[in-house]
This record gives sequence, C-alpha cells and structure tokens, in this order.
Amino acid sequence: MYGRKQPPGGAKAQMFYLSYPVTNLRPAAYNPRTIDDVAFAALRRSVAALGMVKPIIIGPDGTVIAGHQRLKALQANGGDTAPVYQLATVGAADEIRFNQLHNGTDLDTGDEDVTVPAMPGVTGYYDVAADDVGGDGHARGAPIRAEIARLLIRYGPWGGIVATQSGACLSGAQYALSCRVLGMPVRTYYLPDAISVSAQGYLRAAYGQFDYGHLARETYIQTFAQPSRNNPYHTLTKNNPSWVKYVEPEWKPGETILDFGSGMGVYPAYLAEHRPEIPVVSIEFFRRVVGSELLDTHATYAMADQLFTHLREHGRFDTIICDWVINSVDSQEAEAAVLATCAAMLKPGGRIWLTGRQREWAEQIRDGRTYTSNRRGVEFCDANGLSALMFQSRWFYQKFHRQGEIEALARHYFGGPMSYTPVTDRWRMRIEKAHELPWAEVERALRFEFNLPWPGGRTVGLGQQAVDALRAALQREGS
Repeated sequence: MYGRKQPPGGAKAQMFYLSYPVTNLRPAAYNPRTIDDVAFAALRRSVAALGMVKPIIIGPDGTVIAGHQRLKALQANGGDTAPVYQLATVGAADEIRFNQLHNGTDLDTGDEDVTVPAMPGVTGYYDVAADDVGGDGHARGAPIRAEIARLLIRYGPWGGIVATQSGACLSGAQYALSCRVLGMPVRTYYLPDAISVSAQGYLRAAYGQFDYGHLARETYIQTFAQPSRNNPYHTLTKNNPSWVKYVEPEWKPGETILDFGSGMGVYPAYLAEHRPEIPVVSIEFFRRVVGSELLDTHATYAMADQLFTHLREHGRFDTIICDWVINSVDSQEAEAAVLATCAAMLKPGGRIWLTGRQREWAEQIRDGRTYTSNRRGVEFCDANGLSALMFQSRWFYQKFHRQGEIEALARHYFGGPMSYTPVTDRWRMRIEKAHELPWAEVERALRFEFNLPWPGGRTVGLGQQAVDALRAALQREGS
C-alpha cells in the first residue's frame, strides 16, 4: 500500500489518498451516467468482492468528477472511506471527459496484451514504473489513448488499472499504455490470482449507461455544431453535394422546394444566382449575423413570413432538403419535431433529402478501427445515439444514427420508398412520402419547432401561426 491515508489540511494539491472520508465528498450535478437497480446491485457485489479497485476522481472542493456509482455502492455497503485522486484544479471542459474515460474496461479493445510485474502476495494499490509495463502500443483504441494522454499531461496520473498478482491486466489497458508512452507510473490494484476469473466477470460487466438528459441545453447554440455553410464551394461540392448532384437533377418545372434548417442560407442564395427558375423557400431558426454569434432574429421572422405565405397561397412542398439538422438536435423530442414538421409540410408523393452522422463510424473511431481529424474527437453516445461535449463552458450535442435506426424513423414519418447512402462518417437518404401523420402529432411538432428558445428567455413565438398556415395548406388540398 502507498499514498496518503487522509487529506491534509490547508491548500489542496493534486494527490492520491488511500482513505478519504466519503462524508467530505459530494456528487457533481452533471454526472452523465445512470444505473438501474439491477446493475447497481451487481456493482455493490463487485465492490464487496474486489474492493474499490479504482480511485474516485474529485475536484479541489471534494466534488466527485468520476466514480459516482462506485461511491454510491461503497456507501450502500457501509464503507466510510475511499481511494481518491484529488485534482488541484480542473477545467469545465475536462470534467465530462474524466467521467467518460474513467470506466476502464469500457474502453479496452481486447488486443492490448498489457502486463505489469508479478507481485506474489501483494494485494491493493501499487505504483508500477512506466518502463515495467508491457503491451502492444499499436493496439486498437489510439483515439482513446490520445484523450487519456491529454488528461494525464494536464492533471497527472489520475486513473489506474486492475491486475492479477501474476501481472495480467484485467481492466484499464488503454490507461496503462497511455502512461507508458508518457513515462508516468501506472497505479495498479493487484488482486489474488485465485479470484482472477470471478474478477473478470465483475470488471467486464456493464454498470450503467450514458444519459445526457439532465445536462444544460442552449438549443440556439447548436447551430455551431453543424458543418460550416459559409463557404459555397466547400458546401456545395465537397462537404455536401446533395443539392447540386441530387436535388437539382430531380427538379421538374412547377415544383417547389423547402430548405428546412438552411443555416446561413448558402443554398437558396446559390440557386437564386445560378438557377433562378427553381423556387426555394427556406427557414432557419438560428440564423446568425454574418461574422458574429448573434442571432439574426429579423431574418428568421422574414423567412417564416415567406414560408407561411407560401403554404397559404401555394400549399405544401414537392421537395424538402434537411441537411445537417437531425444530427444537431439536443433531444429525442427535438428530433421528432424536426421530422414530423418536415413530413407535414411535404406533399403526398413528395421527396425529402436527409443527411446526418453515422453512429457506426463514431463507434469505429472510439474503438480505434478507423481515424478521424474531427476536432470533437471520441464520442460517447447514450442509448439514443446522443453525445455531449463541453466547449468553452457550454454543452454541445450531436445525434448519431445507425442505418437501421434512421430507416425506422423514415418509415414512421414518411412511409415511402427510401435509399440510404453512407458517405465516410456521414449518411444521406432520399425518402418519398406515402402517408400522413396524425394531426395531434403534427401540431405538437409545429408548436415545438416554431417556439424554439432564443437567448434571454425569448422564443421564436410562431407556433400558432405555423399551425394556422399548415391548416390553410391542407384546406387547399381538400384534406
């Protein structure tokens, strides 16, 4: 055993404590993992059988940054002290990363082959020198190791691994490899060889899942989570060729197009200049003033007036394009509202083009099976494919879809023939509309979308006008 037994008085320092009083700890409000009763009971059994094999990470004021569920299990078992690594300081953007990267076996890819020196007769924590760690530095999971290394450089050896007395790593292999590269000691919890089989069962069980539902939402900043639409050449020819390659060739004289979630308005401006015969209406609730983070609310109101006038005078649309919208929603409710609104504004037999982000690709990045230069790095999705990252003290969300998931949504909201095309880390779909949604579902979606929040407690405030305009469009069709 090693490390301080109790926290010192006075100023806090970055330090590992073997026996930190749990009464001095308090959970963080942002903890992104939840656990059900069955999994929690299993975690209690794990803690009772193995002990606290990984330190809880806390901030300078005793706030738990990672290890919430293990702490709860320890307390439920009657424990009053815990091994703790206390950070002298921590940036807000790193807090969530600690939690996401602290779950050990969740991150291991199985091909690391990590070993530490054999320690017959030793149990509990022991620091292993970096040079004494064996393993495959070319194992999958390089993006995860990069994330771990960044936090190690900034905060010191905050984590740990679990190993048998004979030196086989049971959990935390990615952490061990990251420490080895940086020349940092690897905090190792040694378990008796005799319980290695049962220990693997405990350590490899899933205890909880990510859930970002309780984190702060500033929906209007989600516009910054979308691919850039400021550069027409980049947008139209490289980033997303949907308009030029797919929408325009299918357009027939007399048809109308809605650009739903038009960003900075690049597509409509492009067509106004190069294809003025194609009538396009656009709507963007979070249009920004050029060169600023300020919202151009006047532009939104002008676009809404044009949309409502079109619905009343010409009816619904033959084509809708919805580029990079449902990947930038921040909740299931928001996703449903986008899709139901688009379905409601599309004529029967009309077609919609959707684009988004592949969940399969995000999982390959996480597991190190492919590489990305995406500045967001590794994504940790909840059960619904939503991920969260903090950037400049604000939460940003991205929604990832598997092919089967987006196809199921397409069947529900549109019901017609569809085609799915994966494009590197993204996907594109063309869907035809074959049925109408129940009016109650449509009205709920319209009121949600056209009452989205703006800064300062304001909302778009056009929900009723949207409902009235769509009713007028349906009356034109004799619905």
